[in-house]
Amino acid sequence: MFTFSLYPSSCYHHVPELIMGRQEKTYFIDMDGLPYLIIKISNNTWNPFNTECLFKQFFCIGNGDEVYLINLHTKETKTILCDMYFGYFYIYNNKLYITSNDRLFCFNHNCDMLWQTEKIAIDGVIVNGFSEKSLLVSCETDPPGGWIQYQISIFNGKILSPR
Repeated sequence: MFTFSLYPSSCYHHVPELIMGRQEKTYFIDMDGLPYLIIKISNNTWNPFNTECLFKQFFCIGNGDEVYLINLHTKETKTILCDMYFGYFYIYNNKLYITSNDRLFCFNHNCDMLWQTEKIAIDGVIVNGFSEKSLLVSCETDPPGGWIQYQISIFNGKILSPR
């Protein structure tokens, strides 16, 4: 089982490092309580939504306008570029959903992209709920404060209806 911290819980000498960017922010990854990997990235502090999560064997980092999907077994990294900024991570039914300023992305258990919506917002997409067939999302289309809701197909990312 993988866990992560911004502070080392034990000795990380001789632990492999994965470096992406200017090495301003460091994550310490443990596997079954033992030091496993150090990940160093640039720290894009301008985005207040920056966060990270564990999804299956992936360590996912939303940072500025980029999302890193790091396979902790192989150390392979997939990078998703957002138009303006990363928004949030959501996990539902063994899928990873990522929002950005203008769209929603869906990934399977291997972090292969299944679909992405068309541009449905200008300054923010928030998932409000999931059902067996759809997602309910809020989209800011006319900032500030111009939020509308859409029902999005969970199967292909198409708009089913405005709400």
